[in-house]
Amino acid sequence: MSQSPQTVPARPDSPGGRGGPRSQGESIAMVVAALVVGCAGIYFTRSLIGPAFFALTLVITVRPLISWASRHGVPRPVSAVAAILLIYTFVAIMFTALGVAIVQLIDTLPRYSDKFEAIWTNIQDLLDRFGVDQSTLLNQVAGAMDTSRVVSLAQSLLGQISGIGSVLSVMALAVVFLMFDMSRIEVRASALASIKPGIASALADFASSVRSYWLVSTVFGLIVAVLDVVALGILGVPMAVTWGVLSFITNYIPNIGFFIGVIPPALLALVDSGPWTALWVIVAYVVLNFVIQSLIQPKFTGDAVGLNTTTTFLSLLFWSQIIGALGAILAVPLTLFVKCVLIDSDERSRWVGIFLSAGDSPVRDPDEVDPSVIDELDLDGDGVGAADPEHGTPVVEGGEDRGAEGEGGEDRGVEDRGAPRA
Repeated sequence: MSQSPQTVPARPDSPGGRGGPRSQGESIAMVVAALVVGCAGIYFTRSLIGPAFFALTLVITVRPLISWASRHGVPRPVSAVAAILLIYTFVAIMFTALGVAIVQLIDTLPRYSDKFEAIWTNIQDLLDRFGVDQSTLLNQVAGAMDTSRVVSLAQSLLGQISGIGSVLSVMALAVVFLMFDMSRIEVRASALASIKPGIASALADFASSVRSYWLVSTVFGLIVAVLDVVALGILGVPMAVTWGVLSFITNYIPNIGFFIGVIPPALLALVDSGPWTALWVIVAYVVLNFVIQSLIQPKFTGDAVGLNTTTTFLSLLFWSQIIGALGAILAVPLTLFVKCVLIDSDERSRWVGIFLSAGDSPVRDPDEVDPSVIDELDLDGDGVGAADPEHGTPVVEGGEDRGAEGEGGEDRGVEDRGAPRA
């Protein structure tokens, strides 16, 4: 009696099996497809995601102030309200200063219309001497140098700034909700460190990097802006304070912010005082920015965010296309957040961070966050160890699947906050 041939089932780990793991190429293709869909969604909701994420980064930056105030006896609601007012003041000053600078630019540029035309006439004479065909080139450049076009561009920019009330309102509400939600976060941080230690470690690194980025950019941007104003005042360049404000704001734009900040004062110095003054403006900006940002700043801060120059430049181009003008300012924080969620949180993808990191220093392998370390950080500012009113309370309550996991039915589904791991 002949036996019927038996079908051998495919091994689960074989590429052809249904339950087999995907190849690396398939995984990369799926991730890229998911990123494209996600970016499209962010693009269509950029008016909400942009200001909400901006609010999140600002709340993370000032969050340590609440802990510090709580340690010194300040009631938590009072410290939270004070932090909210601090954020509102910073944003209001920044946008108000930018609006005033643009208004001054609109009022000042028409006065230099004759000088622009004189400079353009000299350029035409120079082109004639060298026998250069001016027909097409001159028409295009003349239209670009028309002061009326520059004024209309500045007016449209001012209209955009005055019309961002909805963006500011979304950010203002998000700041309030996030601040009060994050006023007490230590228990949740301990729970996340117990359940998902990789994500907890990545989020902790993200918060530290974003906080360093905002503080470093603000402090040293303010120093550079003040020195630029002094240099422009010595050189006699008009609207020195306006260009200082522009220098401070463009300091938040990575890589190309310096060039955006130096072009307007250099052009105004050219038409007001001549080419030598314009040259000295460029020299002053280059020296101040190089000395402060390249020599002094790293001595105090080191590498604040851990991203190389190529990554920051590409992130600037990418997020500017996705979110718009706000994306240029948030390019580094957004990239840090994507790196945190997609790369640092999973040990299988941490190798990608090697290509994003700055310098040749060894890449740190993210460690798991121990709950005892979170207790020592005192995120809520209410004490460490036994001095903490919530010390020893469970942060993760075990369910049916998590209880009685060890020998003898030991319940490991509950971890106490602040209790060190064995």
